[in-house]
Amino acid sequence: MIAPREVSKVLTPNDLGITGTHQAGIAIPRDPDILAFFPRLDPTQYNPDCHVAVHTPATGDHWQLRFVYYNSKTHGQGTRNEYRLTGTTQMLRDMGPRVGDSISFLRNRFGVIEATVRPQEATVSSTATERILKNGWRLTISDIKD
Repeated sequence: MIAPREVSKVLTPNDLGITGTHQAGIAIPRDPDILAFFPRLDPTQYNPDCHVAVHTPATGDHWQLRFVYYNSKTHGQGTRNEYRLTGTTQMLRDMGPRVGDSISFLRNRFGVIEATVRPQEATVSSTATERILKNGWRLTISDIKD
């Protein structure tokens, strides 16, 4: 397993809360490499969670997002078996992304997670290694040189 420096996701209407559904936050794939970016949650606990501090440089705001593993299925108490990052609605509204833009979570050299939005048409040139995953997710491995 690797520890990615950056994870990003192409934003959908559900992520931005414009479909009228009651989805709670951004779904995080159960890919071990993506999960390595976030704090470890104990799957033996029922719906384990923790708060993740995120800074949005574009707005200057700091957010306490909730990283949660809804695991009722693995505990024989329901159907859910998914990771989510919740508390993102106001943060995303303040950042102003559109459907098709990407949200990137970058761990800087101080360990602080920064969230930025990349417009859909933006291209990123990088010498970093990037892996494209399902559901619009990408992870980037690079040396930290900030």
